[in-house]
Amino acid sequence: MTIRTKIILGLLAILTICLIALYGLFKLYQHEKEERKRYNNNMIALIEDKSRQQALTLNELKKLYPKYDSLAKILNIKTKNITDIVETRYRFKDSILTSTILKKDSISEKAYFTLTEKCYKFSGFIKKDSISFTNKEFKDNLTTFLYKDWEKKYLWGLLKFKPYYTSKVYSECMQDTITVINNITIKK
Repeated sequence: MTIRTKIILGLLAILTICLIALYGLFKLYQHEKEERKRYNNNMIALIEDKSRQQALTLNELKKLYPKYDSLAKILNIKTKNITDIVETRYRFKDSILTSTILKKDSISEKAYFTLTEKCYKFSGFIKKDSISFTNKEFKDNLTTFLYKDWEKKYLWGLLKFKPYYTSKVYSECMQDTITVINNITIKK
């Protein structure tokens, strides 16, 4: 080999290394650009609009919302399998007048009442022979977990079958789960 071919091969090797490094830097730049966009959307969601969807990593979820992590542990859901969390506030108000007949002559005149508890509020009045409800309010916070689960079938403990996505809804007032009838995912 002549010195000229050695120089050309050396320059080609240096050029190849530079192109590989440039490609790696470009991929790193794209990843950082996506992360910056995600952080920006999360900040907008936190500051301006709570209902806007946030994209968080597991560590960010545990730091920003430790309530969800501890709630998932109570419901026996592994945090790494959760795909979405939706918290819902449920309020129900009924102002239709309803009456119930009481024992005669138990109360001599009309008495107003308001019964307020953590999850509900009733108000109305009691007359001589009946109790009437003028206002009924119910409120609850519902947290929905969408997560990946596997069928409980194993092949001698070696294989897990195809995963599926399911959900659980937790009610703070009932301190229990609510059954989900349909869990539909729309694929594009």
